[in-house]
Amino acid sequence: MSLDVQVLILTSELDFATDRICRKLLTDGIAFLRLNRETLSEVSLTLLPTQGMLLCRKDGHEWRVGEKLRSVWWRQGTFDRNVANGYTSVNEQMERSQWSAFMRSIMVADSATWVNDPSAVYRAETKAVQLNQAARIGFDVPETLMTNDRFADVEERIGPQVALKSIDTLLLRQGDDQLFGYTTLTDWRAVATKHLHLAPATIQAPLLNKLDLRVTVMGENHWCVAIRRHGEGIDGDWRLTSKSDIEIEDYTLPADVSQKCLQLVRSLGLRYGAIDLALSNGRYWFIEVNPTGEWGWLDSDERPMTSAIAGYLSCPC
Repeated sequence: MSLDVQVLILTSELDFATDRICRKLLTDGIAFLRLNRETLSEVSLTLLPTQGMLLCRKDGHEWRVGEKLRSVWWRQGTFDRNVANGYTSVNEQMERSQWSAFMRSIMVADSATWVNDPSAVYRAETKAVQLNQAARIGFDVPETLMTNDRFADVEERIGPQVALKSIDTLLLRQGDDQLFGYTTLTDWRAVATKHLHLAPATIQAPLLNKLDLRVTVMGENHWCVAIRRHGEGIDGDWRLTSKSDIEIEDYTLPADVSQKCLQLVRSLGLRYGAIDLALSNGRYWFIEVNPTGEWGWLDSDERPMTSAIAGYLSCPC
């Protein structure tokens, strides 16, 4: 006999924050099914595209993802960023590509509420789209160029000092090491070399003497925290700071900025989003929004994100 699934979770084994969602759904008596992308081959899955139905079997148990499905928690990016991940065999390449496509194909279950819809995630993950939409809504956005032209008029538009960023999340592998690209404050002349034409980069006006803010939006709920080091703001990318030196405290945004955050998430077709802002010279600057951003590190009794997310998945509105 099949169990009718009410909440479908599409994620990975290392998504420990979603473990909290699963425990909450279990406590609340909500029938859910979690599929981790690393272990899909261990489960027998059948997708019926014209019926918008997914059937799952494992170890004598059966789950039916169909008409009783209320929501889907989509916890993965849509870009295949790890392009240098060491896959060597044809079989491994085929398995990776086909399972990725299978996961996206579950979008045929479109009568359920997706948090977030993969097609919206795909668009919202594009940094140029984020910046454009944020500016339209009325956020202050640092002057930005995306270019591979070392003769671009960066110094005229921004000045000699710039914030160097990747166009998209940069995740690379070199031997056994995994490399991640962070924001770097540098001189434009150090960037504008003859090698720049090989790949474009994002060049932004640097924000100095700033206070980093993380705004987590779930539906009409949102939480904001300030991120400091030893009581002070952090120049450059705060993620390079040791966790032991990071201080997080609740922060109250002005009402108009809060509304812009909610409006931005909605305008991108999202229900969940992790927004990075920076307070500099009395202005709230938009940095980016991550439609699948981490939230578990901020979850607490004062910021009940687990309950809010699980509640939304259980009874989407």
